[in-house]
Amino acid sequence: METIYLGGRTLEVKIADDNFERQQGLQGVAELGGYDGMLFVFDSGGSVSFWNKNTLLDLDLVWIREGKVTGVSFLPRERERGLVTLASPEGGVEMVLELPAGRAEALGVTVGTSFSLSSRLQ
Repeated sequence: METIYLGGRTLEVKIADDNFERQQGLQGVAELGGYDGMLFVFDSGGSVSFWNKNTLLDLDLVWIREGKVTGVSFLPRERERGLVTLASPEGGVEMVLELPAGRAEALGVTVGTSFSLSSRLQ
């Protein structure tokens, strides 16, 4: 678990920073127990895609580049709409934060919201 800061709020997240963890993501997770979401960390700031295969939760995807939110997207669970794929906003991203659907809005997260990491990930 790691601490991140999103718009001045503290969140506890699991980290997906290697290919296996990024591919697995939150597949098969029916509820988050003791953490707020999952942060996907990429080696380069390029374009990335996410899909909802085997996802049991509706999710908010918070796209992050250079310490700022560049977009927020809704990704429905697979049972709702079948397979859905979403691509990162133009310009690519360095990280993507997956939160339960509605959480980004509840936190007031919009384009431009500040983002920072705990010291271990910097």
